[in-house]
Amino acid sequence: MPSWNIHIAHAEGLLAKDGPVARVVRDRNAFLFGNLIPDIYVGYMVPGIVHPIPYRVTHFAKPEHIPKPREAEFWAQYVAPMLSELGIANGCSGGGGISTDGVVDAIGAAGSKSPEPSIAVDGIAAAPAADGIAAAPAAAVIAAAPATASAAGEEAAAMPFGAKPGDAGSLAREVAHVSPAHAPTYELEFDPAHSARFQEEAFDGAARASALPAAARHSLFDMVLGAWTHLLADTIWNSRVSDYLDALGEKPSKGFRIKKQGDFDQFGKSLAIDAFPASTPGLIDTAAQFPQYAIDERSVYFTCAIAHEIVRTNHLAAPASYRLLTEEFFAATFDEVQHAAERLMGGRL
Repeated sequence: MPSWNIHIAHAEGLLAKDGPVARVVRDRNAFLFGNLIPDIYVGYMVPGIVHPIPYRVTHFAKPEHIPKPREAEFWAQYVAPMLSELGIANGCSGGGGISTDGVVDAIGAAGSKSPEPSIAVDGIAAAPAADGIAAAPAAAVIAAAPATASAAGEEAAAMPFGAKPGDAGSLAREVAHVSPAHAPTYELEFDPAHSARFQEEAFDGAARASALPAAARHSLFDMVLGAWTHLLADTIWNSRVSDYLDALGEKPSKGFRIKKQGDFDQFGKSLAIDAFPASTPGLIDTAAQFPQYAIDERSVYFTCAIAHEIVRTNHLAAPASYRLLTEEFFAATFDEVQHAAERLMGGRL
């Protein structure tokens, strides 16, 4: 729900303070990029994603109209082991996570189980499936366009969603390709503990990370911490919007969604932001080691370019005029995210 300008503002604010997050982060570029990672392979923000990964997997979230990512599970699976490996902390939790739908996402149970092996498809490690939907092989997920022997073949392979070489991009065609990975999940019965098993060691990331030099491992940690910050922000924003909807006595609807997203767009553009991730060789190498799923070079370039344009054009032509939410709602929830990130980071070190 929060757009990238909001996520960038959260990241900038955390790095600007002398708090637990800023004191741990060394590679600010990796941390900022990490704040965008969960949305990359969902397929709506970054163009040309051939194999979208469902939101419920990228965000550790139950499929529902206003999903709330389970940030504590991501922390237990990816952040805590790296804290311990790097000697920053013992990797243990200092307490439960954010409460959503009356359930506290405490670290434990599913998030702390021993890793299960990745699923293999024809001998190729694959991202585990969820809810009975087959996962794409890892090689397919991390390569936006598979290599071919000829230049013509390479061009054809790079054209997504059935387009032919020479065709212009089509937003409608892209949405039609990406949406089936997400839309059918609303009606599925969903067990968070069962789903968490599919998150573990999706691409054997622990083995890859341990082989990196110390400085590169810390950059990878900073990137993973950024991704956790994104999930925490989504959890809080989505929970507060859900609370707001409940207080109005309404249910999710198309009209509510349009008004709500319009308000979020205005709020995001009201924020003064300056930072965007730079697609340096170091960032590209680090993104390829992201433990939940590898991020290919092409997607890194696209993500950084999109973030650059978001920051460059982030301003309002007129003062914000909200249709559903309020200025007080946005100010309070934004501050809650900042305080929660500092509190949870400090408590879990």
